[in-house]
Amino acid sequence: MGEVEIVPAILVKDREGFSRKLLLVAPYVSRVQIDVMDGKFVPNRTLQPEDFPPIPKGLLVEYHLMVENPLEYVKKIGRKGAIYELHLESLGDVAAEIREVKKMGGRVALAISPDTPVEGLLPYLKEIEHVLVMTVYPGFSGQSYIPRMEEKMRWLAKRGMTVEVDGGIGIGSAKSAASAGATLLGVASGIFAKSDMKKAIAELEKDAES
Repeated sequence: MGEVEIVPAILVKDREGFSRKLLLVAPYVSRVQIDVMDGKFVPNRTLQPEDFPPIPKGLLVEYHLMVENPLEYVKKIGRKGAIYELHLESLGDVAAEIREVKKMGGRVALAISPDTPVEGLLPYLKEIEHVLVMTVYPGFSGQSYIPRMEEKMRWLAKRGMTVEVDGGIGIGSAKSAASAGATLLGVASGIFAKSDMKKAIAELEKDAES
C-alpha cells in the first residue's frame, strides 16, 4: 500500500461557500477535488465553472465532472495541468475523448459509479492518471460508504493503477478503502462537517495508514 493522501471534495452551490471551503483546507493539503454537477447526469446541481472563484496557486485540482457533456465543461474550465475526472458512463468514444482533454492541456482520470463494472476500464488504464471509484451513488454528500466497491479497488490496484475513492469516507472506511488499495481518499462531510479541518485531515490520514 502506497502513502495515502486525503483530498478534500468541495461540493457547493454558491461562490462564497466555494471560497470558504477552499481557504479552510488549502494550508493542509496538496490537492482538492471540485465536484461539478449539471442536474442532468445526477439530480443535483452545483456552482457552474463560469462562477468559480480563483483557486490558490500550488494546489493540484481535480475536477470531478458528474455531467452529461464533460468535454464542454473541460473547455469552460480551461485549467491546464488540472486532472479532469470523466465518468465512463458519460462518454461515447472514450479513447478519443481522453485524447481531446490531453490536447486541451488537461490530465485525465476516469470515474465509475457503483453499478458500472470495473472491467470496462481495462482498455484505457495506460492512458490515464488514476481511477476514481465511487463508493456512493454520485450526486449528494453525506451518504454511507458501499463496502462492496473494495473489490473494484483491489482489481485496479493489482493492475498497478492509482485508485481514488469518493463517498462516505470517514474514520473506519478510510482504513478499509486504503487496505483495498486506494491511495487517494476524496472526503467531503468527513472534513467539512468537523470544526477543526486540520485535525480532521490528520485523523483520516492516521486511520488510513493504521
